[in-house]
Amino acid sequence: MKKVLAILLALAMVIATAAVVVSCGETGKEDNGGTDGTTEKKAVVLQSYDKESDIVALLQQAQNNETEAYGVLGEPSLTNGQGLVPQIEVAIDFQKEWKEITGFDGYPQASLIARGSFAKSNTEFISAFGTALAGNGTWLADEANRTSFVEALAAYNTAHADGYTTTLAGKTYTAETVERCNLSYQSAADVKASVDDYIQRLSGNAPAQGFYYTGTAAADAVADTVVDIYLPDGTPALAVANVFTDADLLPEGYTVNFHIVPAGQIGAIFNTQKDADLAIMPTIGAATVFSKGSDIQLVSTHVFGNLYIAAVNSSVETLEDLRGKTVNTTAATTIQLLQYLLKQNGIEYTA
Repeated sequence: MKKVLAILLALAMVIATAAVVVSCGETGKEDNGGTDGTTEKKAVVLQSYDKESDIVALLQQAQNNETEAYGVLGEPSLTNGQGLVPQIEVAIDFQKEWKEITGFDGYPQASLIARGSFAKSNTEFISAFGTALAGNGTWLADEANRTSFVEALAAYNTAHADGYTTTLAGKTYTAETVERCNLSYQSAADVKASVDDYIQRLSGNAPAQGFYYTGTAAADAVADTVVDIYLPDGTPALAVANVFTDADLLPEGYTVNFHIVPAGQIGAIFNTQKDADLAIMPTIGAATVFSKGSDIQLVSTHVFGNLYIAAVNSSVETLEDLRGKTVNTTAATTIQLLQYLLKQNGIEYTA
């Protein structure tokens, strides 16, 4: 009987020791650790919003509550957000992250797109217009010109009081705003490699033949004298700030009409607005429209990335530092780009 009790006591001690070992082994495991004994790294949570102003409001709330918060903002929303929320800092530069992955200086975010029939009949206008747009970045670097641009936007709103008016008129534009917009000019021929790479990475397929403007005129070309250009109400409109403001920079002999529309409508503009000859629109959106059979061509690219992760009360410096945090973002290309950057850095996310 004593021998049986001794055996039972020994078994009890073994079981207790094993329990302690298991318990100690679990103390270093994260809450979302794997069942195989490995540590599963936390995912980034992506929260989508309709407008950048919603994200600025969240950052402002975090500042007031002394909590941390993150949101993707493009320019000029970033500049204007910092005016409302002084604690906003740039944590992540999308453009820098893109270059580390691809080698390209920024991504071809917004381009000048032409209706195919217009492109084939108005090569002279397109050439002169491109020459003017090539100087836009330098033009906007001058404070007096930025002031004139704001005045031109206000005048546009007055003239279109019964229709859609642009929100760009109420924003602040500084030299840093312009720098962070990464405005430049590259013709279709020069930007093709970058655009092909960009669209291939985000959509899986590069544009088919015929997407890029070649400058070849149709044999029976009859040039237009009235040109209608559509702009989305957002950063891409800054790509034509100089010609929008100063009519003397426009090609001679033409009447040019600018139309600013809600950003969400620009993708369908060549279908809904029969007078649309040219439009500034997201490059990947244009490639999608082209792939569905629309007769359009990419003439040139003008915005090479203007997106940043803004942060309040944060020490985040790298994408890796975002693990386990919530990043507020707008939808469409913005969240698509963020998802791509996270994936390429081996960072899990939930949306």
